Amino acid sequence: MGPGQGPGGPGYPPPPPGGPGYPPPYYPPPYGYGGPPPFGYAYAPPPLPPPAPAGINGLFQKWINVTTKPGAASFAIELPTANWSDIWLSIIGLSVLTAITSFISALLYRSSAVIATMSQLTPDQQRAVNQIMQFARPAPAAAIGNIISVPLSFFLGVGILFLFAKLFGGTGTFLQQAYAFALFSVPIQGVSALLGLVPVLGGLVSAGLGIYSIFLAVFAISASQRLTSGKAVAVVLLPAAIFLVLAFVALLVFVALIVAATHNR
Repeated sequence: MGPGQGPGGPGYPPPPPGGPGYPPPYYPPPYGYGGPPPFGYAYAPPPLPPPAPAGINGLFQKWINVTTKPGAASFAIELPTANWSDIWLSIIGLSVLTAITSFISALLYRSSAVIATMSQLTPDQQRAVNQIMQFARPAPAAAIGNIISVPLSFFLGVGILFLFAKLFGGTGTFLQQAYAFALFSVPIQGVSALLGLVPVLGGLVSAGLGIYSIFLAVFAISASQRLTSGKAVAVVLLPAAIFLVLAFVALLVFVALIVAATHNR
């Protein structure tokens, strides 16, 4: 029997050498060496192990890869390791960071407002304001609410885009898309939360990061849903356009109701 020819014909590898009785008879795929499986059992390859979570150190490197090298290829490289553990680790970390920064922002805003007001008041008025502010401290519950609102807003946004991606023929899974979005949205929102502590400049930089995240969202959709760039742009922008149209219609209805109520008086 010539090289590269087994019992299954040309293209099949020859059976490995061995002593008498070994190896077992060679059969063409899907059975391979050893013959067909016992009667009543179906052949199935062993399942691949689930991707191991990257952890905080591995995620940090992935964040750098997709945010500093924008493109569908950067996301496609990371998709084989998509797993829920890394997604939840990222989202929970962002929730805690957002809660802390929002609480600090409320304290800073309260302090600056009090200082600006106190300079224009009499001593008696200042004492009265101090007593009132003791009961007007920033509520920790408002900051803690970010721990719930951040995951809800993330999965709601990913879910809406997932439905639109399917309408355009996307073939990826929800896990892959959520993983791709977590890789760029978590670091960008985290940096924006920290920059929110810096007056004016922080807001300008955060606005620029928000625009940049739109481009990254297009690449994430294109890679995770196997869509062309044009379809990925439509998936990202169409929900926003529909929301703006609905908001504009609601505003017109609200103005019309006010005008009608005014004329009826």
